[in-house]
Amino acid sequence: MKRLLQLLAAMVLAASCVTSGNTPETSASTSAAAAIDAYLAELNDDNFSGAIIVAKDFVPFATKATGYADRARGGPNATITPFNIGSVTKVFTAVAIGQLVDQGKVALDDPLTKYLPTYPKPAGDQITVAMLLAHTAGTGDYLDDPGYRRVRDSFESVAGLIGAVNTDVLPGRIPGKTFAYSNTGYLLLGAVIEKASGRDFYDYMDNEVFAKAGVAAGFLRNTEDERTDRGFALGYEADETTNWSTLPVRGTPATGAYATAPDLLSFHKALATGALVKSETLKRLVLTPPNGGQAPTGLTSGVFAGDEVGVSAVFAMTPTGYTVIVLANVEQAAEPVATKILKLLAGGS
Repeated sequence: MKRLLQLLAAMVLAASCVTSGNTPETSASTSAAAAIDAYLAELNDDNFSGAIIVAKDFVPFATKATGYADRARGGPNATITPFNIGSVTKVFTAVAIGQLVDQGKVALDDPLTKYLPTYPKPAGDQITVAMLLAHTAGTGDYLDDPGYRRVRDSFESVAGLIGAVNTDVLPGRIPGKTFAYSNTGYLLLGAVIEKASGRDFYDYMDNEVFAKAGVAAGFLRNTEDERTDRGFALGYEADETTNWSTLPVRGTPATGAYATAPDLLSFHKALATGALVKSETLKRLVLTPPNGGQAPTGLTSGVFAGDEVGVSAVFAMTPTGYTVIVLANVEQAAEPVATKILKLLAGGS
């Protein structure tokens, strides 16, 4: 996790440098496209397994797909292959919260106990929705909880998963004091979404977020039937075994949704055009600490990444209208590629 946060900070810095400056945008786009095309030409089955889209104002100008979605069957990756996007899933969950804010059903300063009255006090009264979004609530990581492993293959609801794991504030932590990356916090946000909307989390996400954003994948079930029907990429470990046996029955509010590269491009457009959440609300949905003293941009721009066994994903939105999407089915593969592309967009090498 420490490595992921370090890489994320580097990518955010690179993205913040992607500005037009005094150079005409058409000229900048032309030189950037040539540099990126040259870089992508270097990627092949031996050094990258995944899909890439780079776009300006939601129009792709560089794409690449290489490697295999299913090595045993010889099924190649394509730009339309659904990939497990890991923690990039959190951006979708944050958007659902933003929608409920726009509807007046949630306030970012609401205490957690407004939605989960049985959550232990006084912490539940101190934790706010904003803290859960920003990883400052003091909660931990349910993926390390023995209870998660017991229900990983069988849970059918967010409530069922929450009931199996420890969601308390960790010893020594005080809500609102420090940033500490927390998957558990996003589980709790899933419960907030259910309580505020009066709907099952997965139903809400399918109909109010994915459908409206043009995301065709979403919370696909990790079953052989679903994989056959949808053709999503299997994740691979260093020894070429798959991560299939370690995946949950489906993703959660924290991780494990599926998306194609075009799905995420459509999602960015929906965010930028206000089709999902009001622009002023997007600015208030802060998921990561501001970089280098800069003011937080919320979900109006930024770099969001996920990295797990057999999963690597980067979704970047720059302030000047670029979208960089790198999805891979090998751990630690997407971040260096995305960082390189962002540097090329900024005029570096």
